[in-house]
Amino acid sequence: MRRLLLSFAFLIGSAAFAGQPHHLRIDPTQVTVSGVSAGGQMAHQLHIAYPDLFSGVGIIAGGPFGCAGGSLATAMTRCMGSVKGALPLAQFVSEINMAVGDGKLGETATLADDHVWVFHGTLDNVVAGELSDTIVALYGEFMPVKNIRYVNEIGAAHHFPTRDQGSECTVSEAPFIGDCDYDAAGELLNHLYGELEAPLTEPTAELTKTLLAGAAEAGLAETAYLFVPTACRQTEKLCKAHFVLHGCAQSTVQVDSVFIEQSGYLRWAEANDIVLAFPQVAPAANNPFACWDWWGYTGEDYRWRTGAQMEVLTNWLRRLTAP
Repeated sequence: MRRLLLSFAFLIGSAAFAGQPHHLRIDPTQVTVSGVSAGGQMAHQLHIAYPDLFSGVGIIAGGPFGCAGGSLATAMTRCMGSVKGALPLAQFVSEINMAVGDGKLGETATLADDHVWVFHGTLDNVVAGELSDTIVALYGEFMPVKNIRYVNEIGAAHHFPTRDQGSECTVSEAPFIGDCDYDAAGELLNHLYGELEAPLTEPTAELTKTLLAGAAEAGLAETAYLFVPTACRQTEKLCKAHFVLHGCAQSTVQVDSVFIEQSGYLRWAEANDIVLAFPQVAPAANNPFACWDWWGYTGEDYRWRTGAQMEVLTNWLRRLTAP
């Protein structure tokens, strides 16, 4: 069994990060990650780099692993709204396999029983559809096609699509949440975990804050957010865990808790015993829109297991799952 069953404890805190400890038990075989735009790219990187930690991924408006090649210029010309020429799928796959051999990525064989959910809106002109096509093809090299769900027929612009929150579905504007009569959070969680219980109308648990060690050095905010369903506060309850990565201009510094609260994850998590983790990117001079690093602003190893943001997030996960 590749992910041994562990338990973890952390503080459910007030704004001052204080409170009574609640001991939670998480099934490490049920830890997944998702994200939108730059967050989708980061979720993809985490899954490819750490298949031993994450058993599935949801990617909305992202791009294939290694697309930027460590270059902002390449990121802008090949990995955004327009794709110059055919994307080199064989090269991406070859680079992944070579990096596995060098110990920079986890074993791709571990991906075989994972689940992948990919979304691209037909009206998205910020990230080209060919990029999502290539993500799907890339994963097809490492897992059965039946494990991959590709949604590319919804008339959505560049944003996180929801059932009834945000701007018009055809518009891409802050806080980049679209009212598309489509529950992306629910759809991806159901694909990653299997058929779930219907979501609650309103979650009864509340968001809590926690400090994220090493965050500042990696361009991240020191404050991260956790959502612990009511049932998961019982010491005997075995729960799932899911990391949610916001897109550019969606951090809590920029939109407060709007993305966290309106994206739809909380209602599903409360009803299905899923602990949610919401790390945040900090806006900076070299990253004013608070995007996750998918082109190398934190260093040339940004997409490997040793990448600054990759290490902060996976170290946090390991601390959360420490006995």
